[in-house]
Amino acid sequence: MASNSVPDPAKLPFYTIVLLREQEIVEQLRMAFQQRYLPEHLFYWLPSSVRAWVDLCRSTEYKNASRALEVLNLAAPRLTVELSHIRTLCGLGCGEGSKDLVLLEQFANSGNRLNYVAADFSQSLLELAADQADGIAQSSLGCKLDIFEDGHLAATVGAAESLDGPVLFSVLGNTLGAFEPSKFPRRLRIHMRSQDRFLFDGEIFSEQTLGGYDNPTNRRFAWGPLTGVGITDNDGKLEFSTAPAGDGLFAVTKHFTATRDLRVNVGRHSIDIRSGEKLRMSSSIKYTNRDSLLNLVARAGFRIESQWESRDGQFVLACCAPT
Repeated sequence: MASNSVPDPAKLPFYTIVLLREQEIVEQLRMAFQQRYLPEHLFYWLPSSVRAWVDLCRSTEYKNASRALEVLNLAAPRLTVELSHIRTLCGLGCGEGSKDLVLLEQFANSGNRLNYVAADFSQSLLELAADQADGIAQSSLGCKLDIFEDGHLAATVGAAESLDGPVLFSVLGNTLGAFEPSKFPRRLRIHMRSQDRFLFDGEIFSEQTLGGYDNPTNRRFAWGPLTGVGITDNDGKLEFSTAPAGDGLFAVTKHFTATRDLRVNVGRHSIDIRSGEKLRMSSSIKYTNRDSLLNLVARAGFRIESQWESRDGQFVLACCAPT
């Protein structure tokens, strides 16, 4: 019997442009375990990783999230005035969308409901971001991509710019530090128009930085890709450290060391990891000071128009225009 129910008109349709197929991700995961290196984006794909990431973003222990939201809430009223010409927000590496939501709400409250393009590696996170934007954004579009692929980035920027008017591209929550910050701003810049804007932030390195990562909540997130393939803390240990990364940058690094022989099954493939072997994981980049972050972006062809920092001075947010 056919249903006569009418969809809720307040619930916007959510369409996703799939630039990266699930089978490609499975292959990337297999190669990562074979090569003993887990890149950043694989931490946001498996269900165990998605759950851990959402928990981490809600945790008071995770200073990146709380500082990012603090500075965004400080900046948002001014941004709606300075960027009143913006019609679309494109969140690159949007995660679950909590940071973009601050902007969407502030623009909507000012009478300027933006289109929203959520761009991430994980379909689950894209759906969470779309749910948060529902009823607030003028329209929502997801782009499932590998941000390190130039063709994927170009297609995502093109999708955002094909909508109504100028675009604000956001890379928030110290996400720039995971996107190869010495390269990503220039990769984005070549696709941007003069009326578009780039909003980014970053964490300033300090003696407290490591403590913000080496805590139980963040450890559960770091374990996500491992537990997703059956590795537990009975199989080895996870360690964090910091190291200079050159040019005013510091890296928070992590790795897993197996304490017994393991066999990991990824898709149809089995991968052996011997006791004592290390599985390196992606680093999170931090900045020596405000200038090291801002100058890195400026050198890529941007003019810094406005900037803010957290109360403790450990987090910086800036908005810039292409020169």
